[in-house]
Amino acid sequence: MVIDTFQFDTRFELQSSAGSVEPDLTEVLLGTRTLRLESDGDGRQVNLRAAGLEAMDLSNVFLRLRLKVAPVEHLRSMYLYLSHDGFATHDAYELYAQAPALSERRLDDGEWGVFTLNLGSPLEAPQVDLTRVTGVQLSVVDDGKAPVSVWLDGLDALEAPQRGVVTVMFDDARSGVYELGLPQAQRHGVRASVAVIRDLVGVDTFMTLEQLQLVERFADWEVVAHHATPLDQGFDSLTEEQLRAELAGVKRWMLEHGFRRGADVIVYPHGLIDGPAIEAVRGYFAAGRTVTRGGGLETLPPADPYRLRAFSVESSDTVEAIKAVIDRAARDRGWLILVFHQLVNYPPEYGAQYGGIDFALVMAHLAAADVDVLTFSEAVLGR
Repeated sequence: MVIDTFQFDTRFELQSSAGSVEPDLTEVLLGTRTLRLESDGDGRQVNLRAAGLEAMDLSNVFLRLRLKVAPVEHLRSMYLYLSHDGFATHDAYELYAQAPALSERRLDDGEWGVFTLNLGSPLEAPQVDLTRVTGVQLSVVDDGKAPVSVWLDGLDALEAPQRGVVTVMFDDARSGVYELGLPQAQRHGVRASVAVIRDLVGVDTFMTLEQLQLVERFADWEVVAHHATPLDQGFDSLTEEQLRAELAGVKRWMLEHGFRRGADVIVYPHGLIDGPAIEAVRGYFAAGRTVTRGGGLETLPPADPYRLRAFSVESSDTVEAIKAVIDRAARDRGWLILVFHQLVNYPPEYGAQYGGIDFALVMAHLAAADVDVLTFSEAVLGR
């Protein structure tokens, strides 16, 4: 369902004293124009509203917004509001929140991108009847340091999956995955994906080649690519030659050792990626995963298969907090990519460690949740 294409007949109008909005005939993605919204650089919220629309049923969909932002580093937040009564009441959703970590980056500066949004969980208790939405508002807030321009090209609604999806992933292929994670996951019928670093296979505290082959053959898990060499930086910081060596190296190793099930997907080191790096990744892989804890659940189909959002579990995350994210995936019918690193049988000492007992409790909850549990490649590639 197309809600608005932001062309000459757009229903969206400026609904705030702050900011400005006008058609732009030069920055165009689809159609003959876009709608350019500009903030004032003072941190005030700029509102763009379409009211009095013919009632829309948004109860079984997620929303997709095509946009470009510049300068993206000064965009603090974007919100979407829905109403069924002329905005006497409304539900608010966070489309974007500025994050200090580069791994949270979801757009490149001045480049077209896509945001998607599940509608099951507004910021506060829901008030809107999603079966008869008549008003939509997009709001932009800059960081108070500089104005921000946002070009809008399309807002539409796509059918949501019948059920939510959860993917359990283990980055780096640490030994605790085999020793602690595998038994608990199998006990609860959970299949998982393991992202492997080629040069660390068999090194102390990492899984061996035999263990990786066993989990694929007998546990029906999958091994996916991470990178070839240990890296303390992201793909966005490598030269093209270095990046292609990483991509070709890890993919060649996987195919040579029979890991074909997850050979077409990759996990970015530290979750870091940018537009030029994605162009290189496209030559080797069909999808790539970042880390965007603050970016909400991923959607199916995703906003961008090369910028897949994930929830990277830290030692400070309680079992109840992770259960709540799983329950949200069920309620919103979204896609939760739940990422663990090293599992330990003692109190975690580092952020990337997670207790084996707590992991077992999470797996028990996942097994009972109203979601489909799929591997990474099954969810994103449909196989």
